[in-house]
Amino acid sequence: MSKVIMLTQNNCPKCVALKSYLELGLRNKYENHIEVIRREDNPSLFMDYVSKYDIMSTPVLISGEDVLVDTQPSKVSTFLELQVG
Repeated sequence: MSKVIMLTQNNCPKCVALKSYLELGLRNKYENHIEVIRREDNPSLFMDYVSKYDIMSTPVLISGEDVLVDTQPSKVSTFLELQVG
């Protein structure tokens, strides 16, 4: 199992939608496997990931070298299933 990084930021409707899907749609199944990095809380670490993976928008899920920028529920489920199990 891999740890998944989720980059988010305040005032981001897609971030809110993803968090809701993780909580309600997936019933927090992956809660213990996802580390949330919020831009406002940890700007330096957030920017390290943005630079490393050339990220242009949030939310983003990262696991190893795999990056998911399209956070449609079906794609999120597939990504987490592959990365976490």
